[in-house]
Amino acid sequence: MKLGSEDVEIHSNFKLYLQTKLFNPHYKPETAAQCTIINFIVTENGLEDQLLAMVVRVEKPDLEASKEELVNKQNAYMIELAKLETDLLKNLSDADPATILQNKELIESLEITKKTSTEIQKQQLIAKDTEVTINILREVYRRVAAEGAMLYFLLITLCVVDHMYQYSLESFVTFFFKAIEKTAEFEEEE
Repeated sequence: MKLGSEDVEIHSNFKLYLQTKLFNPHYKPETAAQCTIINFIVTENGLEDQLLAMVVRVEKPDLEASKEELVNKQNAYMIELAKLETDLLKNLSDADPATILQNKELIESLEITKKTSTEIQKQQLIAKDTEVTINILREVYRRVAAEGAMLYFLLITLCVVDHMYQYSLESFVTFFFKAIEKTAEFEEEE
């Protein structure tokens, strides 16, 4: 590696971690190609979705629990389908091409895979309908989440005025929950 004007030998286990406080750093293409760049900055839309989940968890815990359960089920379905596909491909590759139609074990495996796949597809359709319903119910709190995200991004730009005004997302979330606790309840419109 060239360090200044000298060539320096680097140990194979050497790792260098750099951190920047720049909001949107830009690196030369040759630097970016040789490094792994990880951007931990939250986006406004991402933060809005996180705050929406937090607000719904406080206001309607059963609704958010349903959403989380639905996501877990969807993931389990995807894993099950991938496992079925892998098993099916393995069984087909292990089968003797000459006697593939006489292989009862393979045919039974195909039938079970098809039946399970059909059941999972039906469950996924039901889950998608349920997800739409849950998302409609969650949208009631979208405005709170959007304003919270906007407020956070306004707060983090205060460090331009003075470096003393630096806020972490964790401290912001703490104050966000305190604001929710202090807010008077309102009647839901039906």
